[in-house]
Amino acid sequence: MIKFRKRVLPFIGLALALMVPVASVPAAVAVESGASPYLVLPDSSRLPIGAVNADRVPDGIALYTGSNETDYTAPFGEGTTEFIVSEGIVLEINRAGAQGTYIPFNNYVISASGSAKAQLQALEVGDTVALENVAIDREPSRYAVIADERITITKTNAFRGEGDIVLYDSDFGPYTNTNEWGLELVIENGFITGIARFDTRTPNKSAIPEGGAVLSVQAGSPSFAGLNAKIGSGTIREGDAVRLVVRQETHLASKTGFDALDPKTKADNPGGWDEANGRPYDGFRGADQLIVYTSSYGQATTGTNPWGYEVVVDENNQIVAAGGNNTAIPENGYVLSGHGVKAEWLKSYAKFSATVMLDRIDKELIVALTPQSYLKRAEFRIDTVKRMLVESKASFLDVPYAEIERKISQAEGIRETIQALIEDRSYDEMASKTAELDTLIDEIGNLNLESRKVEHRAIWIRPLETSAAEVREHLTKIAEANLNQVYVETWWNGYTIYPSDNPLAPHNPIYKGFDVLGSYLDIAEELGLEVHAWVENAFLEGNKLEEKPEWSMIRRDGADYWQIDGHTFYWINPALPDVRQFITELYADMVSRYPVDGLHLDYIRYPDNYGTEIDYGYDEYTRTQFMHAYKTDIDPIGLYPGDELWPEWQQFRMNIITDFVSNLVPRMKAIRPELSVSAAVYSDFYKQPTYKLQEAGLWLQRGYLDNVFPMSYKLDAPAVVHDAEETLKLAGDKSFVTMGLGPQARVAKPVIVQQAALTQKLGTSGSAYFEFLSYFGDRYDEPLKQGLYRDKAIVPFSRPGLSVKTLLADLSRKIDAIYVPGGGMQDGSRYKKMLKPLINRLQENKTIDQRAAKLDRELAQIVEALDGDSSVEAQVKARMKTDLEYARQIIRIYNSKHGK
Repeated sequence: MIKFRKRVLPFIGLALALMVPVASVPAAVAVESGASPYLVLPDSSRLPIGAVNADRVPDGIALYTGSNETDYTAPFGEGTTEFIVSEGIVLEINRAGAQGTYIPFNNYVISASGSAKAQLQALEVGDTVALENVAIDREPSRYAVIADERITITKTNAFRGEGDIVLYDSDFGPYTNTNEWGLELVIENGFITGIARFDTRTPNKSAIPEGGAVLSVQAGSPSFAGLNAKIGSGTIREGDAVRLVVRQETHLASKTGFDALDPKTKADNPGGWDEANGRPYDGFRGADQLIVYTSSYGQATTGTNPWGYEVVVDENNQIVAAGGNNTAIPENGYVLSGHGVKAEWLKSYAKFSATVMLDRIDKELIVALTPQSYLKRAEFRIDTVKRMLVESKASFLDVPYAEIERKISQAEGIRETIQALIEDRSYDEMASKTAELDTLIDEIGNLNLESRKVEHRAIWIRPLETSAAEVREHLTKIAEANLNQVYVETWWNGYTIYPSDNPLAPHNPIYKGFDVLGSYLDIAEELGLEVHAWVENAFLEGNKLEEKPEWSMIRRDGADYWQIDGHTFYWINPALPDVRQFITELYADMVSRYPVDGLHLDYIRYPDNYGTEIDYGYDEYTRTQFMHAYKTDIDPIGLYPGDELWPEWQQFRMNIITDFVSNLVPRMKAIRPELSVSAAVYSDFYKQPTYKLQEAGLWLQRGYLDNVFPMSYKLDAPAVVHDAEETLKLAGDKSFVTMGLGPQARVAKPVIVQQAALTQKLGTSGSAYFEFLSYFGDRYDEPLKQGLYRDKAIVPFSRPGLSVKTLLADLSRKIDAIYVPGGGMQDGSRYKKMLKPLINRLQENKTIDQRAAKLDRELAQIVEALDGDSSVEAQVKARMKTDLEYARQIIRIYNSKHGK
């Protein structure tokens, strides 16, 4: 008989009480009516299947599929051999049957007894077999069954984005914190105990019960309409049963073809050639292609663009890295690079530590994940963090070594447990332990990152709070994440978040009279956070300014709206003097009445300009002004890319935005000299100006901005590093550079940590995250606080004196705590003596006084002394110079803003 046992369904943090036992029904397997099932071997021979999910055939083949309660086949003796098969690929062969054979989720087991065992004796791991006249339904790894409908869960404990169905448990927090665009079912002990209905007005934000869960269904998901209708009709109501299934795949395999190996010419890969432009696509990787790159490719990296997915395979054919593009090619391994459907295939099957079998002749590959892969994963990751610790010590990093060593020891203990569970074939528990180990290893990796004491750590937030208690809840979360700046959307959708006397910018009625900005400022001051007013300039979002139709931005075809991704938006025309005056007076009133730390300019541009009918700035006033300025009778409404005056027409509109910025900044500074003026700009300063009509590079060179946020919402680190390098060149000593990173783009957490860390090393003053809901909903705060944001930090622009003092005092501490004890320098007293008077001279205030103005020269003298000191180890010398140069940069930017 088949042996049944309740399967452990691992979901970290979710109480097993939620898992309602199901009947002993095997996973959906169907034998074609009137037809006999067969097993097809690699040589195409066909063997009959004598039993499907039934007692073994004494002299034949049986097929077994798993269910929620089926762990193993029945025990067997020497006369039987069993094969675990995933998507037709043999993953494991079991000849020791005392425990039977584990039946993995979404896989099947072929059991061969008697003469059938002899017929399958040549079958090896990696061979491909097929089923004939029998089909197995693949189930999602996470789903809920409600009113006899299976609802696929897309995420657990994560931000609910468009189309998502998320399962939350109490590890996420007390509430789901979701918006109104969805519905939620509160589940306890397998039953619905609460329902948050969809009404477009009230946020779902359900309380998550301890030991229970909330199923959160966004309005764009395929299951939403049916569930919402059933709730409305009473078909689904409180007290109804819910079955939750959450499983991890312990065995997984798939086979696919690849398009080219190391393509260098069009003949090598015709699909990688861009016919329209007469050149190859980046990396010779075309649409929906899978390319293999080896060291024979002749380049250090694959050269691909960001719109794909890549995995690195080492010399042992094991996947050792996943994600990103333009990946470094290992000397003895290779990179699998996919685009489109092939990228999705890699994401589904090419898991970290899986084995790759590459057939270069037939251009095919197999990816296989088995329990042994999990053990290799554990060993590889532990070895990696051990090497990381050695490198950290060799580099004299300021990281918590004792804590890292303690956690590595912990990780080794978990690895031993994983090995024991594999030997016991307790694969579900093994998967849970692997998840636990992964979390710990990620933390160790983060602990090996230094935490700067001085930098901008910013977050954008659209305020939807209607009480001081809600504001405090959100700002407390930000402060506890060790961020230090909040960019609160202050004028959006044509409304203010504070009581305004301006009839064209009224207080948003959603706040019901609540002064959100005032509350933010009051509570942020208590928590040590800066508040910057994030404003949208000429962009009105979805709210057309009915009172001033003549102010509308006009398209070439006469339309007065901007459409993108199916949404309609409106702009007012920045070319009109009345519009510029209206915006300027609105900001002047705000910064006069509210002590915000900064004014943050967003959408400081035109809508996207394509040079087609979907192009903006074609109102009569702007066109007339252009014709007058260039003394021409050519109406720009007839100008297109390639026309003689087209560059002038582009420049004319860019000048309108630049002139607005050049006049706005001194007006704001006259009101509040200490005010920080910053801007969120597109990160390509060379291609984007004529597309966005935003000449932000020029603003930097002219010193208009105190801080610039290049919006580098990229999915890999190299592209963000490139953006940082280009921005730093333009900013020089005239502006801080804070990288805008994109949690909302669902950047992988390790990648966003890498983006922040690498750009920090280049000399940026920090990072900003778009935006609050994504940052905390998808838990980006956790890895960042473990490492880069382990310690709190001072904002360099607003407190330059304290910032420089902090950097120098911290450098003095590191000499005593790390550099001398670690053997990086014999005697640090010389440099401590040089630093001490400078530290003492600096006062804990927001300015650098006249006595400290000569700091740049004095710090340069310390750098010079280090350069000539052979007793200081090279790594220590470089690290000390980095700290000193950062302090000098803060001083130089301060001096440039104060005419010194």
